[in-house]
Amino acid sequence: MPINQTSNVTSALVEAYGIATEKRNEYLTPEHLLAGYLKDKDFWDALSRCGRSEELEADIYRYINDLEHVPSDRELAIEFSAQLQELFERAAETASSAMVQTIQTHHLIYSIFHLEDSYARFHLESCLDCSIPDFLNSLIGLAEEDSEAGSLQPEDKWSRYFRPVEPDGNIVGRKEETAKILRILCRRNKNNALLVGGRGVGKTAIARGIAALLAEENVPEKLKGYELMELNTGMLLSGTQYRGDLEGRIQSVMDSIAEEQGIIVYVDELRSLGGMSRMEDGTKDILSLLNPYFRSGNIKFIISATPEDMKKLNSVDGGIAGLFRIVEIEEPSEEEAGRIIEGILPSLSEYHGVSYDHDVISHSISLSKRYIMDRCLPDKAIDLLDEAGAYAETNAEDKVTRNTVTKALADICRTDVEASEADTKDDLLNMEERLGRKIFGQEKAIKTLTEAILMSKAGLLDNDRTIGSFLFVGPTGVGKTELSKVLAQQLHVPLHRFDMSEYSEKHSVAKLIGSPAGYVGYDDGGILTDTVRKNPYCVLLLDEIEKAHEDIYNLLLQIMDYAVISDNKGRKADFRNVILIMTSNAGARYAHKASVGFERRVNAGEAMAKEVKNVFAPEFINRLTSVVVFNDMNEQMAERILDDKINRLQERLAAKKVKMTIEQEAYRKLLKEGFSPEYGAREIERVLNARLTPLLMKEILFGGHKEGFTAVVKATGEGFEISCMQ
Repeated sequence: MPINQTSNVTSALVEAYGIATEKRNEYLTPEHLLAGYLKDKDFWDALSRCGRSEELEADIYRYINDLEHVPSDRELAIEFSAQLQELFERAAETASSAMVQTIQTHHLIYSIFHLEDSYARFHLESCLDCSIPDFLNSLIGLAEEDSEAGSLQPEDKWSRYFRPVEPDGNIVGRKEETAKILRILCRRNKNNALLVGGRGVGKTAIARGIAALLAEENVPEKLKGYELMELNTGMLLSGTQYRGDLEGRIQSVMDSIAEEQGIIVYVDELRSLGGMSRMEDGTKDILSLLNPYFRSGNIKFIISATPEDMKKLNSVDGGIAGLFRIVEIEEPSEEEAGRIIEGILPSLSEYHGVSYDHDVISHSISLSKRYIMDRCLPDKAIDLLDEAGAYAETNAEDKVTRNTVTKALADICRTDVEASEADTKDDLLNMEERLGRKIFGQEKAIKTLTEAILMSKAGLLDNDRTIGSFLFVGPTGVGKTELSKVLAQQLHVPLHRFDMSEYSEKHSVAKLIGSPAGYVGYDDGGILTDTVRKNPYCVLLLDEIEKAHEDIYNLLLQIMDYAVISDNKGRKADFRNVILIMTSNAGARYAHKASVGFERRVNAGEAMAKEVKNVFAPEFINRLTSVVVFNDMNEQMAERILDDKINRLQERLAAKKVKMTIEQEAYRKLLKEGFSPEYGAREIERVLNARLTPLLMKEILFGGHKEGFTAVVKATGEGFEISCMQ
């Protein structure tokens, strides 16, 4: 069995992985490998002599572009496809039968021709103008040139594991960060810079800016003559199947760089070096193997990392982080992001063949900041403009407008953006009235809620807090949960409900923000934090909050105070655009106090509101925007709810071409049986489901009526009956 692969094979595999990463494909396929080989000069020349290389390139990339891709809001984890695994197994067997110790290019190409139902095989065969044996013979020379790839690389070939960082001298801002990085690189010890910032904040752009300064020698004297080179960790790892291979290769490469003098090593992502978990088999990852070189100061490093990576690294080996000087890369302001995008927009316009309106930059920044929370400016705004350009191009439009950007955002986020952005002052002005048409008899509660929301919309509340934090108090079935649903509908935002009875145990609280490192569920993240990150504009309903464990309240205090919490992986969830609603039946058993005495002084809801002070801590109550008290159920309210339930039932019947009328006596009987101050609207729905809908069901299914009939509901001595007419 071969123990290694040639450099050509490794390079093609690395290129294939890069293509799959760029296209966000979930699986690495033989087609990706073939596309990787198209980057190999020798393979390209051999194919050009025996066939049509340009045609193969067009065909194979057309196929790859049509493959399914992983959405940008999901983490990408590329795996070998079953066909690619089969391909390498066959290539290994072919090499073994030839008594060679390495998998070579012609072994893989030979194996491609033996794959069944493979597009790689089909396209390659279609582009050949000679026989397959003749083409394979032209590839044999590649094996002779790469015969030494199974051994450790000599010191004079360290450069194969690096690629120059492309200079970019047009970086907007970041002067302070750049100056700090240059100072770190000039140090004698701990001359390693660790750029820490969120996704899309511009860490790579800063590295490209430093590469430009080095190329122009616009740097301190100590750094003149240096070049910034990016470490290709995939190439470094390839072919190191046995213990000791990776150690030997890293030592050879790094010692060569130390002797070379003039190389600054750049690593684009800290996680690519490993170190994110303890190795069970005792082997070492790249990060731990580079530790001596971090300490020596003979080689200068610039490494980028996210806050999540830093937290994970510190939980495993906090000592390594101490070998770096951390440079915090904050998200640029909207003005800085706008200037950055202005420099990029012409290239997007040229690529998509469309023009961009002058106001789309500010619009994309505003929308991406509001709806895309897993990345930072300017990357998320640039991504939105790129998506809008593709949208215009595919719809045969010659211009990207604000409307185009808004439509493109619908493919990125899950919110009805157009509806949400269509909110006007009239909509807000009439919100109280619209809520009153859906929720009956709770005018005071609706007024309290809408006034708080309008004040937030007007910018009169603290920007560092939630839009509003409300405690809905009242008997069961009076509309607390229903008002939350209707509010979300009116604001065109999703409603996320959490039943707090599920979090009554101490250990269950961790599910909201994620389990600590080392505990079951750590990799799953937090339910609450993940929900808010995906939908930052929402109504968050915590039902029956009094049933939650007391540790939940510490979490809520942080949300209401600062509108930001961090999950178990250090990722922040922003609650500033969340309407937080908590419902409570606390003190329900004391509601009878409302009617004690000779006259009714307070309603049950007000009595429960007083009891809230005994149930919840003062610091919790003081941070609420408002305690919203709901009225008890009365007969007038019950009548309006019954009318609403009947109307909904009639709408469902109309879809089946059935018309329903209810006689007055039957209506009064339904109202009498459904009216319950203790159980509220739920009792009305229960009566309809128990007394009326079964009769309708029997008539629809077994009544033998022709399509379309009228059902008349009548009251009887003990119940109801239905007479039907065509």
